[in-house]
Amino acid sequence: MAGIAATYVLTPFVIHTLGQEGYGVWTLITSITGFISLLALGVPMACVRYLAQHVGERDATKINEAIGSCAGLYLILGAAALLVGGLVSGTLVAVYDLPPGLHAEARLAFGIMVFTVSAGFIGFLPEGIMFAHHDFVLRNVIRVGGILLRLALTLGLLTLDASLVLLAIVQLACFAFDFGVAWLIIRRRYPAIRISLADCNMPTIRRIFSFSVFVLLLHAGARLTFEADALVIGATLGVALIPFYAVANSLIVYVMEFIIAIAAVVSPMATKLSTEGRDGQLREMFLKWSKVALSLSLMVGVYLLVLGPRFLGWWIDPSFEAPSGRVLQILTISSFVFLPVRGVALPVLMGVGKPKLPTVAFVVAGIVNVVL
Repeated sequence: MAGIAATYVLTPFVIHTLGQEGYGVWTLITSITGFISLLALGVPMACVRYLAQHVGERDATKINEAIGSCAGLYLILGAAALLVGGLVSGTLVAVYDLPPGLHAEARLAFGIMVFTVSAGFIGFLPEGIMFAHHDFVLRNVIRVGGILLRLALTLGLLTLDASLVLLAIVQLACFAFDFGVAWLIIRRRYPAIRISLADCNMPTIRRIFSFSVFVLLLHAGARLTFEADALVIGATLGVALIPFYAVANSLIVYVMEFIIAIAAVVSPMATKLSTEGRDGQLREMFLKWSKVALSLSLMVGVYLLVLGPRFLGWWIDPSFEAPSGRVLQILTISSFVFLPVRGVALPVLMGVGKPKLPTVAFVVAGIVNVVL
């Protein structure tokens, strides 16, 4: 809810501050760096799964082995992301027709975002540790703090200077805050836990990769479904038209993230119940949270279908009501089925180690989206 509230305030502010072309360029930058984040190769979700399993077994040695192995992987993958980001940066202006006055600023902002995404790989580790220990409340408190920090910095810095670079710096500062606070809490609550590359070992890495391949494909499908559209619009219709799609799509994405928050509880809990052989409780949990996800999807979706276009015109600008409103209604219809599955069924399958079917479905959906 805090993220949705911050988006409610920040989206119209950033659009009006940067201008429609500036916001289009920013959306383009975040979409490209979002695809670079796929270089995480699904390791974060795999890390949570195995950490949750070892926490359930109360095996401190295996917990630290999993943490050390994930840390080593994150460092390697982060370096690869920096390299790929550097190569992509050289083609940003060549591929997309950016406003001439934004060329240098866009390159620098893109570089900062690439660094943030690369550093963010190791930033997945504290979150995985907290989820494995079911510290959901504390994790959410940290996230809310990061959201409030992003809100304050964005409003303050962009008021002083409407700059893509400052907007990118805000994202970096929020990552540093999130990682620092989370790791400080972990050190105080779980002193036996450590991050040491000496704990990294090949058997653990192989286990993580055997599961993470499915997660990688799953995330790739999700990116193709929700973030490829801005890249296609920017390349074919121009960056000035990206906001009309991105604003409508952002509402669906934030509703999805609200529903997906259920997954943070369901996935490690499914792993724990499956490990302990409590299948009856696993089925009961799946049914209960599916009802919750469907109810929330219907409640929000009906509102967006009926009053969503008018809300966009009031929220952003009257010129957004018709074009963005039609996009919003189309996307909302699909969410009635998709959101409960994404929020509950998928994390349960991932938690019990059965990722193949949802992975195939997500990849096919993403490819169809891009082709259409």
